[in-house]
Amino acid sequence: MSKLRLSRKACIFILICCAVLVGAYKLFLSGALADSELMRSLIASDDYRAPILDTLIMDGIGAVVFVCMTLYMGYPVLNPLQKPIGKSLLFLLPSLAVAINNFPLIGLFTGNAYVSDPIGGVLILIAYCLAIGMFEEFAFRGLFYLMILDGRRKTKKQIFWTTAACCAVFGLVHLVNLFIGANPGATLLQVGYSFLIGGMCSIVLLKTANIWYCVLLHAVYDLGGTILYLGGGKRWDTVTVIITAVLGVAVAVFMVISLLRIKPEEIERLFPQKQPKPENETTTE
Repeated sequence: MSKLRLSRKACIFILICCAVLVGAYKLFLSGALADSELMRSLIASDDYRAPILDTLIMDGIGAVVFVCMTLYMGYPVLNPLQKPIGKSLLFLLPSLAVAINNFPLIGLFTGNAYVSDPIGGVLILIAYCLAIGMFEEFAFRGLFYLMILDGRRKTKKQIFWTTAACCAVFGLVHLVNLFIGANPGATLLQVGYSFLIGGMCSIVLLKTANIWYCVLLHAVYDLGGTILYLGGGKRWDTVTVIITAVLGVAVAVFMVISLLRIKPEEIERLFPQKQPKPENETTTE
């Protein structure tokens, strides 16, 4: 799987198909699906039903596009069984703890927060978060980050600052939400935690060469942050704030130290191996 690569014609064909699907959905299906009896029975809130469905479909199609682009570029990061699995999973644990902590766990356990929509709505929300995770991780980590890093990975310093700069871009891109009516304060907060989540996923990719771990982290984090769309209640309490602060600082320190220790030769497996030029067998005198 690590050597799988798409041809240019295959990529163009898939891109055209995706463009047709996007056009067909926006022109004929968007409003009708959101207002259907099925969707109303699964997601009670009128405020979230259409945005969830639109994002699920549009980001899902976008994810297919960027998966194809990653394959076209030949970056060997799509093998979900990339070795060493045990060592990679162990490195993943601190980041996974941050993602899981984004759920309102204490509120759900104490009854101060709740999910009231049926299991079908929860499954749609999971698919929504997976679509966002795949789209953003393949666009930024699988393509943009690796393309920039490919030319700036000769030293530890280059790796560190390239990673930081790409994470800053990932965070700042979320400012586009201001142009679609998002709250300025909430958007600035989103920029900040997107920078941190982007950094965490970038370092996980460097250490594991497995982009699916990044998709998992991103999706779990987003699911924790949106689960109360399907219910309500109190997300934050004193204990949750303390746990989040301590865990966030501890994992951030761990990640920065890990990034500083990464050697250029460790990340060679993230890039297509250049084939040696054949030696000229004929000689002239």
